[in-house]
Amino acid sequence: GGLACALLACLALWPVLALPWLVLLLTASFIASGLFRAVLAFIGAGHAPVTPPLPRHGLPVYTILVPLYHEAAVLPDLVAALSALDYPRHLLDIKLVLEEDDAETLAAAERCAGDFQIVRVPRCQPRTKPKAANYALQFARGAYLVIYDAEDRPEPDQLLKAVAAFRAGSRRLACVQARLNFYNANHNWLTRMFALDYALWFDMLLPGLDRLGVPMPLGGTSNHFRTQLLRDIGGWDAFNVTEDADIGIRLSQLGYRVSMIDSTTFEEAPVALGAWLCQRSRWLKGYMQTWL
Repeated sequence: GGLACALLACLALWPVLALPWLVLLLTASFIASGLFRAVLAFIGAGHAPVTPPLPRHGLPVYTILVPLYHEAAVLPDLVAALSALDYPRHLLDIKLVLEEDDAETLAAAERCAGDFQIVRVPRCQPRTKPKAANYALQFARGAYLVIYDAEDRPEPDQLLKAVAAFRAGSRRLACVQARLNFYNANHNWLTRMFALDYALWFDMLLPGLDRLGVPMPLGGTSNHFRTQLLRDIGGWDAFNVTEDADIGIRLSQLGYRVSMIDSTTFEEAPVALGAWLCQRSRWLKGYMQTWL
């Protein structure tokens, strides 16, 4: 605060002198940020997560939470993707988390969800994905828990790899993050740029942060948690629009580890500029919330 006030005072009293120094400061910050990302990319590019042998016996119950809102059209594909997971079906606790006033999605879920449990979230503020996930958390039966989005298509062995990573890691390992990429990457120029951006982030920068052991902002889906630990820290921040980034940083502040696993979840990239701008502006807003 003091630095901000001093900067404003200098700009008001000596603008001609202060402006070049401000430009120099911003330029140095930009260069430092670019160099840090380059170092992370260099470190992360040669650091593929090592997968321990996949367990097949003594597996725990695994909870899958899928918050949905106005997603009736994609429900059949979602059910097919979750049904294809290579994990004993009787040990899967799959919960479709829907707003109680989302009649269309509720009707579609009742038609095609099979033995998946439907959790109806009461209509109250804030109307956010993390609030819905927090409500459903109280019903979770699994020792581990993962969040997926409506359009997600995780690789079939992802839950087994997560269990293997947790068993091989220490008790301070609170969460493992799968890579994200797009199944519609070749739809148009924008989706191809999006795929390159995700490849840089999930294949290079996040593994770099993992290798350095520094705080890691999680992706919006395919975060695998120790369920009891998630409850112990109070779940997600219901008011943060990037609850994934928030919880990754918060776990690090509390002394826990977040790591990557060698598995990919495929999702749908925005195909229009307007949708991309809305998504990215929300991410930047949430990152600012988390930083503050």
